[in-house]
Order: sequence, then C-alpha cells, then structure tokens
Amino acid sequence: MRIGILISGLVAVALVGCSKKENTSHDLKTFDVTEASSSDRGPPSIGPTAAPGVAFSYKYDFSLADEKISAVQEAHAAKCEALGVVRCRITGLNYTIGDNDTVTADLQVKLAPDIARGFGREASATVTQAGGRLSHTEFSGEDTAPSTDVATSSQSNAATRIAAIERQLEAKGPRDAERAQLQAQLDALRSQGEQAASTLADNRSKLAATPMTFFYYGKGGISGFAGQNPLFEAGRSFVASLVTMITVVLQLLAYLLPWLLLLGVLVLLWRTPPFRAAKRWWKEKGEADAPAD
Repeated sequence: MRIGILISGLVAVALVGCSKKENTSHDLKTFDVTEASSSDRGPPSIGPTAAPGVAFSYKYDFSLADEKISAVQEAHAAKCEALGVVRCRITGLNYTIGDNDTVTADLQVKLAPDIARGFGREASATVTQAGGRLSHTEFSGEDTAPSTDVATSSQSNAATRIAAIERQLEAKGPRDAERAQLQAQLDALRSQGEQAASTLADNRSKLAATPMTFFYYGKGGISGFAGQNPLFEAGRSFVASLVTMITVVLQLLAYLLPWLLLLGVLVLLWRTPPFRAAKRWWKEKGEADAPAD
C-alpha cells in the first residue's frame, strides 16, 4: 500500500515538473529572437511611448530610386493634407537634383502627437511599396516637465509678490522715497512673470504638435539602366582601386624607406676620405703581412 502511494506521488511530481518545463519553454519561446530571418534588416518595431510633458520629434531617412522620390514625396504630402491643418500641416519641402542626376529631398510636417507614430509607419510602407527602404530612423524627446514646473512656480511667486507690492504702492504717497524702489521691484517681477508665461506657452506649443522630417536619398541614374548609373559606379570603383594602390605603395615605402636611407648613409660613409684612407691602410697592411715567395 505504501509502495503504491509512493509511486503515485512520484508520478504526480514528474507530471508537475513536465508541466512547468513546458510552460517555461513556451515562455522562453516568446522572447526567442533566433527565429527571426537573418535577412530581415528592417528597423525594430518600437517607438516612443506617450509620456506627459515629453515633446517628441521624428526623423526618417529613405533610400530609393531617384525617379520615385518625387512621387513618394507627393504621396506623403497628400496624406498630410488629407488629415487637415489641425491634425497635420506641412512646414517645409525641398527637392534637389545634384551631380550625376542624384536626387535629394526632404519633407517637414507637424502632426497631432497621437497620430505621429502611425503616420511614420504608413510613410515607411509607402516607400517600401515604391521599391525603396528605410535606412535610418530617429525618435528624440524633450522633457518639458522640469521647465514647466519651474516656470509655473516662478509665475505664481511673481504674481503673489506683484499683488503685495501694488498694495504697498497704494499706501505710499506720490513723493515717498521708497516708492521708486518698490516700482523697480514691480517692473522686475512683471518681467519675470512674462518670461515664465513665454516658457509655458513655448512648452504647450511643443506638446501640441510633433515635428516629423522625411529625408529622401537617391543614387543617380541613367534612363535604360533600371535606375542605375554604370559610369558613376565605374568611377567609384576606379577611385577605390586607386586609393588601394596608393595605400599599398605608401605602406611599402613606410617599411623600406628607413632601410634604404640607412644603406645610402653607409654608401656615403664608405666613400668619405677617412674610410678611403682606412681601406688603403688595410690593403697595404695586408700586402706587407703577406709571406714573400
């Protein structure tokens, strides 16, 4: 009987252990990054979390064919305009065709904070559909809470002191000597209050609209070569090869030049009069020491 109870207990413990092992394995699998494809080089699917008092700004760098940049830029601008000026407004736009027909462009918008992340994802998807890719993204935040707290406290203190000084001025006579001093303090406090109000207004403006900038970079192209520029690529290869050749030559000179300089110094010393006299003396001494036949 005791043996049966013991066996039943061991089986129960084993089942519980297996269950915990399976659950642990399942939990670990949730965080397993080895299942991701090695060819997946996209950005991480993360973004800034909404935080009270933090003003975020977004930057995206897109790389795509030059002839596609204009259409993609227009699509992003049209999407912003469709949201309306309250939710999105365009604040800047640039489109430049440089050397080798390389196109660079940028688009600057300001968005309602609650739609900024979604707008950025949709913009990236539009670039991908056009055959381009997101090459760089940057989210930066400015914590306005500390400056807001300081400005609020400063504004409140200034208002309290202004009210107290105004009561004192009402009690003073027009020729009282202390009146000028109180008036100077009052002007300084009003200036302090205005500065605090300006800081608060600036922080509210930052929190009300999220700036987002799109940068578009092309590679230059010639019609008929699928957006590629073989001459430009060949030129880059030539320059790279030339740089490699110069590097190798300089490295060889760096190793050999000290030895060549040393050899040159020895040759010059060998030809100086003292060395020639020493050679003659050595030769004459050798002939004198040689046994006569």
